[in-house]
Amino acid sequence: MRSTAMNTFVTAVVLLLAALNSSAFVTPVRRANRGLSLSTSSSLAAAAAADTETPAESAASLSSSKDDDAKNNDRLAVLLDDSLKYNTNNSSSTLVTNLMTLRQSDPMAAESYLEDILSIVATSSNRMTLIPRLSTRLSRTARLRSMSKVLDVSTPSADQGEAANNDEADDEVAAGRRRRRALAVLLRTIDKESSSGGTTIIRQIEKMAVKDAKQEDLANRLPDGLETPKYDVVARRKAGYEIRNYEPYSVCTVEMKSSVKANDEKRTKTDAKVSMPQLSGASSFGALAGYLFGKNSQETAMKMTTPVLTTNAGMDVEDASSNGDTKEMSFVLPSNYWNEDGTARAPQPLDGSGVRLQRDEGGTRATLMFGGFANKAEVKERKAQLLTLLEGDTEFVMSDGAKITLSQYNDPFTPPWKRLNEVSVKVTSK
Repeated sequence: MRSTAMNTFVTAVVLLLAALNSSAFVTPVRRANRGLSLSTSSSLAAAAAADTETPAESAASLSSSKDDDAKNNDRLAVLLDDSLKYNTNNSSSTLVTNLMTLRQSDPMAAESYLEDILSIVATSSNRMTLIPRLSTRLSRTARLRSMSKVLDVSTPSADQGEAANNDEADDEVAAGRRRRRALAVLLRTIDKESSSGGTTIIRQIEKMAVKDAKQEDLANRLPDGLETPKYDVVARRKAGYEIRNYEPYSVCTVEMKSSVKANDEKRTKTDAKVSMPQLSGASSFGALAGYLFGKNSQETAMKMTTPVLTTNAGMDVEDASSNGDTKEMSFVLPSNYWNEDGTARAPQPLDGSGVRLQRDEGGTRATLMFGGFANKAEVKERKAQLLTLLEGDTEFVMSDGAKITLSQYNDPFTPPWKRLNEVSVKVTSK
C-alpha cells in the first residue's frame, strides 16, 4: 500500500512540475519576439484569409496590431510545440506552408518568421527548469532543448562557402543567416517525420542527428528515384574506401569563377532561380540547373539526376588557376544521353552561357564516402585521407594527372546527418 501510494505521489509531482514548466513557457517569448512579430504577422494576414484558433491553422490568423503581438507569439509557440511533440494537428505543415508563402510574398518577413521561431527556441531552451532531464514527452522546455541541439549540429560552419560566394565576412549577420537556413531545413525534416513508439518527433530526429555516421549507413543515403552513374565495386578496403569500375556517362559542365560579378552577363542566359548554399559556386549550380530545367536551345526540361560533381575539389578557384588548371562543376545528364552520340543528341546549351556538354568514359576510381556538409576544410581532409590510403594500396595507384572529384548526392534541403558525399580519383593497376 505504501509503495503504491508513494509511486502515485511521485507521478503526481512529476506531472505537476511538467505543467509548471509549460505554464512559464510563453512569457519570455513575448519579450524576445516583440520587435519581429509585427512584420511577419501582417504579411501572413495578407496572405491567409482563414481565422481560426486551432493549432494547425493558428498562424494564418496573425494580426498586425500591437495588442495582438503577444497572442501571435503564443500561437506560434503552440504550433512549434505540437510539431516537436507528436504533430497531432499537422502543425509542421502549417509552419512550412507559412514560411513558403512568406518567401513568395515578402522574403524579409520570411526571415523574421524564422527569427521568431529561433527566439522561442533560444529563450525557452536556455530557461532554468525544475527538472533538467525531464522527458521530451512531458516538458516543452525539454523539447526545445532537443531542437536546439539538432540546430547546433545542422548549422553550416563559416567555411561552408557562403563568405566566398557572397564576398561577406564571417560576422553575426552571416552566422544568423546560416542558423535560419538550418532551421528552414529542420522544419521540412520535422514535417516529413512521424512519431513512433511514443517517442516525440524531435527526440527521434535528435537521435538521428547526433549518432556517429557509419559506413553502412552512408550507402543508404543515396536519394531514391534519381539516376546516377552506374558502377561495379571491384574491392572494398577495410580502411573504408572502395575501388569502383564506372560505365560511361555524359555531363553538362561549367567552369567555376572566382567572382560572380565577372560573369554576370553570361550567367543570365541560363541561371535558374535555384540556390544551393552548401556548394561552393552557387552561380555555377544555377547555370547548370537552368540548362537542365529548360534554358537550352530546344527549351527542353530534363529530369534531375545525382550527384553534383566538382573537379579539383578541395582547391580554391584561384589555386587551380595558378596551377594552370580549372575548377569545374558538372551535372549528370539523364541516361538516354549516355551513349556515344548522347552529347550530340542532347539539347545544346545557349551560346555564351558557359555550359558545355561532354562524355565521361568512366573507368576505375578509388572512392571515399562521408556524411555531413562538404565544406572546404572537410573536403581537403577527406582528399588527404584518400590519397594517404591509396599510398598503402597493394593493387592500385593514382593515375598520372588525375584530379580529385567531389560528389554531392543530396538536395539543399537535406539535413547533414542524411547527406552523402564522396571524394574520388582515377586509379590504375600497379
